[in-house]
Amino acid sequence: MITLPKDLILSSSERGEVERHIAELDRFTRLDQPVEYRGATLRNDAALVAMIAALLLKGGRKLDKEASDAATEDYLDALEDLPAWSVREAIRGWNRGESVPLDGKKHDFNWRPEPPTLRRLAAHELAGVKGRIVSLRKLLAAVPLVEYSDEHRQDMVDRVAGLFKLHVVPTETEGKAA
Repeated sequence: MITLPKDLILSSSERGEVERHIAELDRFTRLDQPVEYRGATLRNDAALVAMIAALLLKGGRKLDKEASDAATEDYLDALEDLPAWSVREAIRGWNRGESVPLDGKKHDFNWRPEPPTLRRLAAHELAGVKGRIVSLRKLLAAVPLVEYSDEHRQDMVDRVAGLFKLHVVPTETEGKAA
């Protein structure tokens, strides 16, 4: 939980805006959202199939039907639980030669990415959205910083110090002498 100065704690209207923004971002993490791809509105799974088909038609060795079906299945296994927009952005970055290096290795953009590589690149795209959601939720959960005056702090220090003062307990003989 984060702590913020009182004047930085969100007002109710600001909280509402942040909650609406989280809801909008959350749509991008779900698989039930329609996806625009090449002028058509598709379900997530249909968009993935279309992207994979386009990917298999590109560079690399030509595939016969059996090899194409096997490659399609491999890509679907790797990508089926990711939003199609993140896969599209990963492919777009690959096509531009701008994909982030994985495991410290540069990519050979002359070939199509292997299914696990494309999965990791798509997950990297999705991570930005999920990270923003986490940050905004932390902001919503922030508590105000309690600030005490110097006088209050000194009073507390004196009280604690008083707890540790040496108290003289009269012994039995001192009690009888009195």
